Amino acid sequence: MTEKYKVTRQVLFDRLYQAGETYEGNASEVAHLVANGVLEPIRAKAAPAAQNKAEPKAENKAAG
Repeated sequence: MTEKYKVTRQVLFDRLYQAGETYEGNASEVAHLVANGVLEPIRAKAAPAAQNKAEPKAENKAAG
């Protein structure tokens, strides 16, 4: 499965990639480039946190 990566500095793969471009490749094949800072994984935006729809817990009025 291929993933998308942001190129952080100029590099020659199948063609010359400039900083800021997107490269698509297998994680196992580009792991050394990620470790050396040449590529940066592009993460999908995370889903917003689910809201708690339950009623809030009642405070203990006797303790106060």
